[in-house]
Amino acid sequence: MKTRTLILSVIAASLISTTALANNDKNSLSLSTQPVPLATAVSPEFYDFSNNFPAPNVEALQNNIPATDEEWNEFVKPRDKVASQRALSLAKSLNVSIEQDSIAGVNVYWVTPEVIAPELKDKLYVAVQGGAYMLNSGFASTSEATMIAATMQIPVIAIDYSKAPQFPAPAARNDIIDVWNELIKIRPADSMVMGGTSAGGSLSLAVTQKLNEQLIATPAALYVGTPGVDMTMTGDSRFINEGLDHILGSWRGMSSAMIDAYVGDLELSDPVVSPINGSFEKFPPVYLITGTRDLLLSDTVRLHRELRRTGVTADLNVYEGQSHADYAIALGTPESQEHYQALSEFFYHYLVNE
Repeated sequence: MKTRTLILSVIAASLISTTALANNDKNSLSLSTQPVPLATAVSPEFYDFSNNFPAPNVEALQNNIPATDEEWNEFVKPRDKVASQRALSLAKSLNVSIEQDSIAGVNVYWVTPEVIAPELKDKLYVAVQGGAYMLNSGFASTSEATMIAATMQIPVIAIDYSKAPQFPAPAARNDIIDVWNELIKIRPADSMVMGGTSAGGSLSLAVTQKLNEQLIATPAALYVGTPGVDMTMTGDSRFINEGLDHILGSWRGMSSAMIDAYVGDLELSDPVVSPINGSFEKFPPVYLITGTRDLLLSDTVRLHRELRRTGVTADLNVYEGQSHADYAIALGTPESQEHYQALSEFFYHYLVNE
């Protein structure tokens, strides 16, 4: 046995030595130049969605970046207009009603499905829409809230938090906390769950960290979809999935510029904007989702490990071939339906069965 172990060790050392000679500088390794075909280990519906979705133009994402608040406004307004129209159309198609309101001076929307499950009539999902901390104001802040309301048959409140560049961090986080503090005056914290996709997921983490810091009751569970938990250029997928992620395309250029506008005068590593650097002690259970082509795959994986190391219940879901938040865009595909059903069951467990 000792002889066999010695032989295996020698072989392993030889292989490692050969690899080291081939890659002297581990910080300048290059990705393969082989073409990457569309993922085929997916449903036919998702394959068709991916095949018809435009490929990202990474070079274009490095150019024509807004430099002033006025230029950012010109960038945001037409996109929000289209997104709001889509949100209202989605609500109509799913028989979901939307009513505008204001809580603690923050614009919110009550999103109510046609049918509410009897067990959930006194429960609430607090929705935090994504959009790179800059997009999806107004009715556009209700898109994913509508999908979850209809799938889970639960009342929802969507928070239209303050956006960059006019309102950099921590304005968005503080708006959500202000609304939360009003909600817990009239209903138990454990009767509510919170979350969202992308910036919505990241903000839900930052909010929960601040609530714990202030010894304020937190939601019963969190939904954190493909979050950007580190605002620095960190994580394998930021490099490996550049050009593969057909939603974000690249972290360099437009995405990082939008992040800079959100971060404002804070450091990129500040836990307020990079919650991976904050504490996850006393966190509620967390549902996580990402995809193999997601630029933020590493963010989601790193978050999952930090949660697990802290002893937090964390359910990680990774889908083959999906770019950033494809599950929320490729509606009607089996993958999207599977995700929202699984999320509903996750929330249901902590709202009803606990």
